[in-house]
Amino acid sequence: MCLLKPCHTHLALVRAYSERMTATPYLRATCPEFLQLFPEQARLQQLGGGFTWTEGPVYVPGRQAVIFSDVRQNKTWRYTDAGQLAVELDPSHHQNGHCLDAQYRLIACSHGQRALLRQEDSGEWTTLVSTFEGQRLNSPNDVCLAPDGSLWFSDPTYGLDNPQEGYGGTKELPGNWVFRLTPDGHLSAPIRGRSMPNGLAFTSADTLLLADTAEDEGKVYRYHITVDGTATCQGVHFSLSPGLTDGLRIDQAGRIWSSAGDGVQVFSADGQTEIGRILLPETCANLCFGGPNGTTLYMTATSALWCIETNVSALSWV
Repeated sequence: MCLLKPCHTHLALVRAYSERMTATPYLRATCPEFLQLFPEQARLQQLGGGFTWTEGPVYVPGRQAVIFSDVRQNKTWRYTDAGQLAVELDPSHHQNGHCLDAQYRLIACSHGQRALLRQEDSGEWTTLVSTFEGQRLNSPNDVCLAPDGSLWFSDPTYGLDNPQEGYGGTKELPGNWVFRLTPDGHLSAPIRGRSMPNGLAFTSADTLLLADTAEDEGKVYRYHITVDGTATCQGVHFSLSPGLTDGLRIDQAGRIWSSAGDGVQVFSADGQTEIGRILLPETCANLCFGGPNGTTLYMTATSALWCIETNVSALSWV
C-alpha cells in the first residue's frame, strides 16, 4: 500500500505537468520547477507591435510604466500599468539600454549622443559622461546598477557601425570597454578584454555577468569585482543557443533570465543548468521585471513588446 502512494502521486504530477505544457506551449520546461515560476493563469501577451528593434526595457515605479527603446526608429516608448502605449521620446538619440539609479532616476545609454544620461525629476536630461581620458565614448549600449551605487555600462561600437542605430562618427577609444561610474562621478574602465561587451547584471556585490555579442557561442562571462571596482574574469558562466545573450536579469533566487534567439532562457544561479524557456516568435533582445507587484516579465522582441506574469521578481539594488 505504501509503495503505491508515491507512484500515484508521481503519476498525478506527470499528468498535471503534461496538461500545463499543453495549455502553455510557449513555456518549455527543461526542469519541472520551471512551471512553478509562473501562476497557473499566466499567459503570454503581446502589448504592442510594429517596431523595428525593441531594446532596453526598465520599469519605473513612480510612473507605473515600463520604458523601452526602438533603437532603429530613434524613439523610446512607455507602456503603463493602465494599458496605455505611447511615444516617450522622438527623437530619442538612439537610446538603447536603461536602468534605475539608487535614487530611482532613469539612466539611459545613448548611441546617438555617445553618452550615459540621467533623467531628472523635472524630465530634463543630464549627460553623466561622454568622454574618457579626453576621448569620446563609442556608443554606450547597456547599463546596470551595482550594489555600491555605481553604474556599470558597456560601450561597443554598434552606434558607430550601423547607421540605423546611431549617428555614426569616428571611433576614438582604442577598445570596446565596460565602464564604471561611481556615485561621486569617477569614471574608470575595469573591463577591457572583450570584443563587443553588451548585456550585464550583478548577481552579488562581488560578481558581475557580462555578455559578449561578438562571439557566436552565446557566451556570458563571470567577473569577480572588488570593493574598489577592479574586475577579474573567472571564465564562462553559461552559454546559450540559439542566438546570443543581449540582455539579462537576475531574480531574487539568483536564477538568470537571458534573452535569446528563441525568446528567454532561464538558468540556475551557477549557470550550469537550463531550467526552461519562454518561446517567442522573434529574437528577444532584452527583458525586465516590473508591474504593480514587480512580477511581470516584459520582453522586447524585435518588432513587439511582450509580457507574462511570473511568481518571481528581480534582484534589485534600489
